[in-house]
Parts: sequence; structure tokens; C-alpha cells
Amino acid sequence: MKPEYRRLNHVTINVPAGEHEKVRAFYGGVLGLEEIPFPESLASTYDLIWFKCLDFLIHVDFTPPFFRPAENRHPALEVKNIGEVRRHFESLGAEIREALVIPDRDRFYVLDPFGNYFEIIEMHADQVR
Repeated sequence: MKPEYRRLNHVTINVPAGEHEKVRAFYGGVLGLEEIPFPESLASTYDLIWFKCLDFLIHVDFTPPFFRPAENRHPALEVKNIGEVRRHFESLGAEIREALVIPDRDRFYVLDPFGNYFEIIEMHADQVR
């Protein structure tokens, strides 16, 4: 049977233990995401902060020994008015990296304080899916 996918539920991003304030400043402050409570049943095993992003969650995990420097794993967030979004991130001191050109979209990367990155994309009007 082929799976019937409904939606993306969550993405987990690992960061070093004890960096809660940096996480809140970037994910809540720079990205503007809403922090939400996570289930009490996880608190005795995991050190987490959860953020709501559209209809999925970003789980930021501080639990040792899971942190490893960022590789090529990353969430990609589609936005409107990518130029304004980029200027907003830059005004808050976020680290921006250029992305290779793809003809049907504009994009760049924004890095959290630990080297995890988000691809920020705006599809050209004739390519919106």
C-alpha cells in the first residue's frame, strides 16, 4: 500500500545544550515563530523548545549527544516579498548566505546561531505550485 501523506508534521533541529536564549532570540525573534508548549511526557527525557510554523512544528532539541554541525539537512520556507524578508533578517543581524540560482525562484539561506540553515524561497508568479 502506498502511504497517503497528509502534511508535514515537524522538523527537528539539534543545537548545543544550554543555548535556550539564543534559540528563542533567533526562532522567535528573527524568524518570528510562536513558541508552543511540548508534551510533559517528553520532559524527563528530552530538552526541547517547539515552535509553530504554518501548519507544522519545528522542534529544537538541546538533548546531548545529538548535536552535530549542520550538514545539508534544512527546512525550506516559501515566502512572499523575499526582498523585504531578507532586509528584515539583515536588520536583525542574521547571517545570510547566497544560494545557487534556480530559474523559477528567488532564494537565499539564513543561518541560526549554530550553523543550521533555512532556505528562504519565493517562487516566480508563473511557477507557484
